Amino acid sequence: MKRARRIIALAMVCSLIVCGGYFTSNATSVTELEAKKQQAINEKNSLQNEANELHSEYKDARTQYEEMKSQVDATDISVNQLSEEMSYLSQQLSEAKTSQAQMEAAMKLHIKYMYENDIINMLELLLESGSIAEFFERYEYLNMIIKYDRDMVSEYKKTQADIDVKSAEMSAKKAELEAKSAELTAKKQELKALVDNAGAELSDKNAEIISTQAEISAYDKQIAKMKEYEKQLATQNAASNYALARQIGNFPNMEDTSGALNGYTEDDLYLMAAIIDAEAGGEPYEGMIAVGSVVMNRIFSSKFPNTLSGVIYQKNQFEPVSSGRLQMILNRGPSAECFSAAREVLNGRRNTNRLFFWALWLAEQRGLVGTQDGEIIGTQFFF
Repeated sequence: MKRARRIIALAMVCSLIVCGGYFTSNATSVTELEAKKQQAINEKNSLQNEANELHSEYKDARTQYEEMKSQVDATDISVNQLSEEMSYLSQQLSEAKTSQAQMEAAMKLHIKYMYENDIINMLELLLESGSIAEFFERYEYLNMIIKYDRDMVSEYKKTQADIDVKSAEMSAKKAELEAKSAELTAKKQELKALVDNAGAELSDKNAEIISTQAEISAYDKQIAKMKEYEKQLATQNAASNYALARQIGNFPNMEDTSGALNGYTEDDLYLMAAIIDAEAGGEPYEGMIAVGSVVMNRIFSSKFPNTLSGVIYQKNQFEPVSSGRLQMILNRGPSAECFSAAREVLNGRRNTNRLFFWALWLAEQRGLVGTQDGEIIGTQFFF
């Protein structure tokens, strides 16, 4: 929503720039444009801070994701290695079973030879020995055959048992690693989603910053255009204003223009506050009083209209009337400080008896400062 409002505001600013030419009574003032520009700058700075935080979060999420990815990859490698070891053990177990079958076949032959024959024949074989030594030799031979068979069976059983134990351990370890891999993969996916979301938010925030910067640039262009327009009006009004001053020929004002505006109305107060705001809204308080003093001096002078509205709306005398800034302030309302200054001058306060004032830059440009009797209050020259 905020971004949509910014886009609309930017479009309005750009439309004012593109239209060019002269500003109507709906045009804003340089002061208000500067305030809006500063508001946009503050918003951009806020967005930049948010973008910096998002960038930090994105980097952290990315780091966590890379670390998790490395763990998953390492776990997968371990699972693959265990699978290879289990395949080797399975091959060993298969070979052991083959050896077992061969040993069982050999043992059956021994059993058939030794036990399925008449045991008497076996005894006769022993008794037929020519000597005791031959008898023990034949007996020992038979025992060696039996022992060999038993040893082979024991060795096979031990080998098979070792392989079974190790295979079971490997299977358990593989199951554990596969479970861990699945868990890490799930976390990796979660972190990947977090990284993607953080990246998307960062991208959106950067887009808002770009949009705000464009808005600031648009305000800069409009401010420059407004300043140039007001400068042109001030220059145009200055010629008429100075011609009137020369016609009056009253430097400084020698008439008594002091006093309060008796019976002034709320409308008078509102109009006085508006012209003060339009001409001295950015000036120090004494500068506001000075502008109000000039208006009051004119009302009480025989050379000008004797009403507040007559003085303010006299042709080519007050630039904000021509530029439309006065009407804009009348529409939105003067500031509280300008109301205070207006009330003081309407009640009789003066801090100058001058009848004219220009912006200081214009007075310097036209050679009034230093050559024309006058006084500087704030950034204005009163004469």
